[in-house]
Amino acid sequence: MTTAPRPVLVIAPSSKAKAAALLAGARADHPAARLVLLVGEPASPALMRAADEIWPEGAARGPARFLALMRRMSWMGFSDIYDAEESALTRFMRLCVWPRPRWHP
Repeated sequence: MTTAPRPVLVIAPSSKAKAAALLAGARADHPAARLVLLVGEPASPALMRAADEIWPEGAARGPARFLALMRRMSWMGFSDIYDAEESALTRFMRLCVWPRPRWHP
């Protein structure tokens, strides 16, 4: 019995070109996985086509929204997270997601 690959999360930076390159790299590394793009601003149509799912909660302002995002990320059971933003907040997120996926800067 084969199991479906676990999904992969890409935390998009503000640069759309860098986000597109990161999505392409994640797709090459995980061709069968579902790609989820976490964005803080509306995604361009090209990014929307490259990802399987878009999460617009990238700028989780306030503790309640941050905890809701961490819970959602934990429940998805991501195998890998690609962090293109590399901010203090996304570095802290590494400690909050359980079980801990592989985190790629």
